[in-house]
Amino acid sequence: MRLTVYTDYTLRVMIYLALRYRSGEVATIDEMAKAYGISRNHLMKIVNELSQSGFIETTRGRAGGARLARSPDRISLGEVVRMAEKDFAVVQCQDVAFEADCAVFQACNLKRGLRRAVDAFMQELDKMTFQEAVSAPSVAASLLGMDSDPVAVALPARGSGRKPASAAPAHATIVKRHAAPAKV
Repeated sequence: MRLTVYTDYTLRVMIYLALRYRSGEVATIDEMAKAYGISRNHLMKIVNELSQSGFIETTRGRAGGARLARSPDRISLGEVVRMAEKDFAVVQCQDVAFEADCAVFQACNLKRGLRRAVDAFMQELDKMTFQEAVSAPSVAASLLGMDSDPVAVALPARGSGRKPASAAPAHATIVKRHAAPAKV
């Protein structure tokens, strides 16, 4: 199963706001777009939906921005993924919009097995909060340019298979790779 780019960006917005939560600062769409290298237009849609769904609060104007509506330890990834993902059909026969065109549809148990797999996946996401989503908040904040005292993190070249040269935790590599600009 692969989550959509929309959901990926939604999770990134929530992580960004979770990192800002303790300080009470708001974050602007422009800041998040720059930090992640994501289109501002994409983020406007995401921030709007997160606001309408009650996950974040937004204010307009010069001092405006977005912030989490509740503590990051009270928002599960599962809640947000359910909001962002509109379709959890792994195979076509699970999608009610399509007529089953499989010769073994009536005798097949695959759709039920895949449904259980998706349910197990979502149960795991329900267990994780946005407080837990980043194992090293100060490193993540630095990688996103949120602080004035950047943390030095040596990252391997993509596809090199080498570990980071510094004593930085390996998860910093994951955060940085996901923060790479996306072609939109």
